Amino acid sequence: MKTNLLNQSSHPGTNYEHDNGLKVTFDFSYELKSGGKAAGKVIFNSKEIEYEVTNSGNPLFELLKGMAKLIFEPSHIWGEENVSWVDWYDEADCLRWVISTEDGANVAVKLIHYEDVFDESTGSLIVEGEMDMPDFYYAIIHKLDRFIKRLGLLNYEQKWQKDEFPLTYFLLLKKYLIEKGCWIPTNEKVGSLNDELDFLLA
Repeated sequence: MKTNLLNQSSHPGTNYEHDNGLKVTFDFSYELKSGGKAAGKVIFNSKEIEYEVTNSGNPLFELLKGMAKLIFEPSHIWGEENVSWVDWYDEADCLRWVISTEDGANVAVKLIHYEDVFDESTGSLIVEGEMDMPDFYYAIIHKLDRFIKRLGLLNYEQKWQKDEFPLTYFLLLKKYLIEKGCWIPTNEKVGSLNDELDFLLA
């Protein structure tokens, strides 16, 4: 795992305006590699985190499930903590997402790197920040929308060599964004996924 400090004037990420008026830079990428591995980047304000994960876990499923939990199990309404912990595993280390909300409108995000997945004392906070929940969800779901349209569900499983793409949680979160009125359709050409839908309807 690699962490880079970014030049404030040349961020490659997307700028969002928090409801407190502050600008927040966030971006996310995820691509499958060969042999049941994936890699990508998370950009949050002045930090760029390059990560790799293996199929010893199910990173996309766990992330989308954790994001959905904050919406559909709104424990903050009853004065309880509403937080999701999501662990992404590489060969030896781990990237932990800690995502929480106190009001269902804003989300607090922490990314913690563990050098040893079996030793909590090796954890170090890489980045933390807050942004509007729809903006955070849009940044991730919009990228995954392009990703799965381009790759296709069958190709995903073949390249990942283990789990299926978490379609149910993906569609729930996309529906949430559409209903919030903040979804912008992607221009990604539908390749393998279009063929798969034809198979389904045949």
